[in-house]
Amino acid sequence: MMFQEVWNPVIIGLFLWFAGIAGMGSVAYALMKLGKVEEKTKELSCVVFASIVLALVFVVADLSRPLNMPLAIIRSVLSGTFFYKLSTSWMTIGISLLSILLLLALLVLLRETVAKGLQKIVDAKWYLVLTGFVGFMVVIYSGFLIADAPGVPFWNNSLIPVLWILSASICAIAVLKILVHKPEVSNFLTKSGLAVDIAEAVALASLLNVSLYSGVEAARRSAEALVAGELAAAFWLLVVLVGVAVPMVLGFMLLRKEDRRLALLAAACALVGALALRILVLQAGIFLELSL
Repeated sequence: MMFQEVWNPVIIGLFLWFAGIAGMGSVAYALMKLGKVEEKTKELSCVVFASIVLALVFVVADLSRPLNMPLAIIRSVLSGTFFYKLSTSWMTIGISLLSILLLLALLVLLRETVAKGLQKIVDAKWYLVLTGFVGFMVVIYSGFLIADAPGVPFWNNSLIPVLWILSASICAIAVLKILVHKPEVSNFLTKSGLAVDIAEAVALASLLNVSLYSGVEAARRSAEALVAGELAAAFWLLVVLVGVAVPMVLGFMLLRKEDRRLALLAAACALVGALALRILVLQAGIFLELSL
């Protein structure tokens, strides 16, 4: 069985993982500030900024000639090609969104750490709404980037962006579970995490079911590789057991009584599962065979 070799699953998987944390982390930051919840917003701003920087590092690292990228972007902007590509290329849209989120996250980080004078701008409602919107669009873009990839039927599925949003939301909730200590906030995160966990499990099962029975050979072989093939051990252990089942079981236990150690374990498992999900979905991609 020949899996795709266009994208390195580990490098692009890490890019998607960090982009998801940065994107939905920005949404969480905006919602917390708008809701007047100030606990750990400084730490969350550090996580969001570090995540967007690392996302950019990994997406550039997968390019064949990464050092040529800045010059290529400058030439593209000067020639006007860049602006035309904004209406036709998810890659160009993604670079724009990641760059905007990088700038927004940097100002948030400075406001939370060394430049309190930025408070009037960063704490303004329009800025928080913009930050949350761009963060959400970064997650959406990363889903469409995969779903729009030509020639890999397993990825050409509208469930991929949905799965990416749900998984990124789980990552953001896991990061917050690690950061916050107030029992009432932690309990709210536990309930939210459980709801998203269930939705992710349904979306993942739907993606596999559609691929197995869609009638497209390459999509069926990709799904079979995850369910019962070469990638099955990693899929069932890391994605299903560690990433979905364990956090759900711990979530139901935490509903009865919040426990810091169990909450940290559930958060760590959710983050590991989200990373494994991205790597394995990318690894399982098989190109559509062309008949001549």
